[in-house]
Amino acid sequence: MKNLGRNRAFVTLTVADLFETIGTSLFNIILLTYARTFAQANLMVSLVSVATVLPGIFGMLTGRLADSQTNKRGWLAGLKFVQAALYLVLAQLITEKQVGLLLIIIVINLCSDVLGMLSGSLRMPLLQAKVASELQEEALGINQGIGVLMQTMGQALGVSLLAATGDYRLAGYLNAITFLIAGLVLLSGYETLKLPSATVTVTSTFRRLLRQVRQAMEAGVHMNVLALLGSVLFLNAVGASVDALLNLYLIHRATQLPFSFGVAILVMNTADVFGSVAGNLLHTGYFQRWTFRGVMLTTVVAFEGLFINLLF
Repeated sequence: MKNLGRNRAFVTLTVADLFETIGTSLFNIILLTYARTFAQANLMVSLVSVATVLPGIFGMLTGRLADSQTNKRGWLAGLKFVQAALYLVLAQLITEKQVGLLLIIIVINLCSDVLGMLSGSLRMPLLQAKVASELQEEALGINQGIGVLMQTMGQALGVSLLAATGDYRLAGYLNAITFLIAGLVLLSGYETLKLPSATVTVTSTFRRLLRQVRQAMEAGVHMNVLALLGSVLFLNAVGASVDALLNLYLIHRATQLPFSFGVAILVMNTADVFGSVAGNLLHTGYFQRWTFRGVMLTTVVAFEGLFINLLF
């Protein structure tokens, strides 16, 4: 930990990621709350929920694009300023309660989230190049842990801001500021993020890369890669629908909730964060001996329990 604290490149990337995570999580919960104020609340909240998980579809494209960039630090810093500009535009639109404007706002937020995924793909090679191999696992753990913590804090900040002011435009400006700070942090440590030319040289073709991924996955779980990907994709598709279903459930039960819709979303998302942390911790000890099939079946049973609970 002490060695990582002295690593200027690691500190720069982590602090920038901290502000970016606050901004992303802050506005996602603001947008859900804003969508609920429309007459077609169910439809609008559904659209926002779908747009929140949609960037995952572009993961392969953003990863490939990031891999082809030689100036990764320049792209990473530049994207923060682009995202800040997007939210400045968004802040001007969110003052009017019009369906057409809401759709534009959703698209702007979606674009920012896709750029955030591209940023993550650019950040990973920088971390790998700037952190010693024996410290990389610890560095990734710290980075992910801070991200989870800041996600919860960002959502709490968004709910508190709305409760105190009710000003959606202010939330847009605050979001722009968080991305602007992230960009400035990256510029302040810009020289420490420089990669040696050999590091950014792409030697593998895309087909060869897919073959290596297939071999690694089959060796890890001892099953056909198509069956593996099919089961994982199916579970992720089901999991992605949970957020939208819970959001709609909370809308229908709004009058029965002990607190506001925004706070209810915050409580749900906080529970999700704790579940994610617990899931990562369970990879050790007794659960390390579980087979892939056992983990998948347990996950299916957990989903079934959730959906049965919602039905009744």
